[in-house]
Amino acid sequence: MELNQLQSFVTIVGAGNFSRAADILHISQPALTHQIRRLEKELGTILLERGARHIRLTPQGNAFLVYAQRI
Repeated sequence: MELNQLQSFVTIVGAGNFSRAADILHISQPALTHQIRRLEKELGTILLERGARHIRLTPQGNAFLVYAQRI
């Protein structure tokens, strides 16, 4: 797990979608998606439910958000 993955996760949650978060972080949306998929694979759980224009935290994502924000 890398610090930039945690920052990306927190930014996505705050922005409400991947596109806005990618703009804030100054990276491409596909690169951001890749970071989060790697994080989810490493943790062995889905953190975000992806919709057409929005995201929603899963229960596991909600619990992980508390730790990611602290770090």
